[in-house]
Amino acid sequence: MAFCRVAPSTACGHSILNRPRVPQLFDCKCLILEQPIPSDAGREPQWSVVSTLREPAQLVVAFACHHLAQGAQKVHLFFDLPDDPAARVAQEIPGVEVTLCDAGHWAQFGYRSPPRTQTKRQTLNANYVFEQSRSDWLLHVDADEFLWLPQPLGDELAQVTDAADWLHIPNIERCWLDTYGDDMFEGVFRGPMTGRHDLAHSVYGQRSKALSAGLGGYSAGKAMARRGKGFLAIHKLRDTEGGVPRPSKTAESARILHFDGITPRHWALKNLRYAAQGAAMNELLNRERMATIGAILRAPDPERAAVRVHEALYRLDHQQARALADAGLLYEPDIDIAGAVAKIAPHLDMDFSAAGFDRLHARELSLRSQAIVRQKRRAKRRVGT
Repeated sequence: MAFCRVAPSTACGHSILNRPRVPQLFDCKCLILEQPIPSDAGREPQWSVVSTLREPAQLVVAFACHHLAQGAQKVHLFFDLPDDPAARVAQEIPGVEVTLCDAGHWAQFGYRSPPRTQTKRQTLNANYVFEQSRSDWLLHVDADEFLWLPQPLGDELAQVTDAADWLHIPNIERCWLDTYGDDMFEGVFRGPMTGRHDLAHSVYGQRSKALSAGLGGYSAGKAMARRGKGFLAIHKLRDTEGGVPRPSKTAESARILHFDGITPRHWALKNLRYAAQGAAMNELLNRERMATIGAILRAPDPERAAVRVHEALYRLDHQQARALADAGLLYEPDIDIAGAVAKIAPHLDMDFSAAGFDRLHARELSLRSQAIVRQKRRAKRRVGT
């Protein structure tokens, strides 16, 4: 099944779970898509996807249909908010399993309330699926991360010998050329510049200091792990939780498309949400992103400042785009999200416009920004008294 038709740029080249005690409809925020696993020994390896999320229905549906159309047997979606309306929409997708992360769900892990950090909740859910999945492989990603397969995934997995327990899939990050359009998923993608500090400075100048390996988000990639092997963490498969990474093989062509902020305002909201977590933010983000958020919080208008910072970091001019292309770090996947939804869930009529997506969280973004401004004013008055 083909969901997204992805072609390399001609300009830049192609450089879980059926736990009986967890209600399937409203349990946690994990979505699952599965097809029967054939029993013949010569079959293609089977794989599933797991994600813990808190996103609007448009992104949830796109994520689920994309991976199902790519060939996933299951897409396990754990909904961080047990009353998330997107869960009901996700349940309408044939083959999708929805779990709501309510009190009963966390009680199974020995928690009276949801774990404090996002990463802890994610890994609990991922390994909950990992331990019980019938698929040969499990991919652990966020809802804004889409697996891109320029070549069949079976070819990639066939190259993973018994000496390796997981496939390391590098990530590339969505950015824009010149102007923003009104499609949630349009844009180009840039690759990481790990260990290439001179190149990052050459392309981005002083702005490279706000990037990690040339990316605004992370650059560590994600893991597709072989069934029954170790602990599935955020970016790697480890021996145990917090243990050493198990042996891996890096994918030749497969990539994770990271939409770090579906729109500039969505990116702004993500960062203000991170800021609201206080000290826990230190466990989630790299120092460059932490510094960026700090600058946004110090601005008189955090919402407006965040949008300006996004433009500075994620919009490429022609010179930057050419430099990335020359370095083999510019990608242009041709992703047909609407086509995937039409194929997998034709009964769903989704609005994938950027403007429509922004309207969904405009109020939350404004309220969070105003709350930060009020907090700074109160702190200033306390200092003055």
